[in-house]
Amino acid sequence: MTLGEKITDLRKKRGLSQEELAITLGVSRQAVSKWEVGDATPDTDKIIALADYFDVTTDWLLRDRELPAPDDTANSIPSVTEMLRGAPMLLNLTIGGNVFGTALMLYDLWQQTYYHIPTILGLFLQIGMCALFLGLCSSIQTQDATTGRQWRLKYWKTNIYVLALLPCFWAASLALHILAQRFAVSSLLLLPLTAIIYLLVCLRMHVITREGH
Repeated sequence: MTLGEKITDLRKKRGLSQEELAITLGVSRQAVSKWEVGDATPDTDKIIALADYFDVTTDWLLRDRELPAPDDTANSIPSVTEMLRGAPMLLNLTIGGNVFGTALMLYDLWQQTYYHIPTILGLFLQIGMCALFLGLCSSIQTQDATTGRQWRLKYWKTNIYVLALLPCFWAASLALHILAQRFAVSSLLLLPLTAIIYLLVCLRMHVITREGH
């Protein structure tokens, strides 16, 4: 196998496009295309980067040798393409889990239950949902930084509006409590104050996600 054929084979086995590999290595897609068809040869630093990324030796890349049989641990690592197949389902799962967690906490605020068990369960549920999806994003980013970052932004863009609701309510309650110690304020202000803080948080998150793109 030539160097170009080896790069093509490794790239396809990892489930990457030429553009995705180019972004990972910091080169243009045209450069990767030329390597694969044999019109150009990667520089020494790119040879080393390729070897590190695909977990092969530079000696194997540069010499006409067969690729050594992969071990079981390598086979257990899914490609970016494989991980992305389940990403939309996990994203929907985390949204549903966060909505349910928020509902539990709002129920506790309304009913004032003993020991605040719904609030505790709701917090743990939301933390678990965050850890679940961000763990997937981190795994994707180790293989493809751009795709991992895009999915992290997509996660926060769809979940922050649910996650921010209760903290905004608590912040408004605290602010109203402080104001009540100095001024005569009505508890009816809690709802509009919560709405204002929540709107500011959502607008800020919208700006952050747009800048990320």
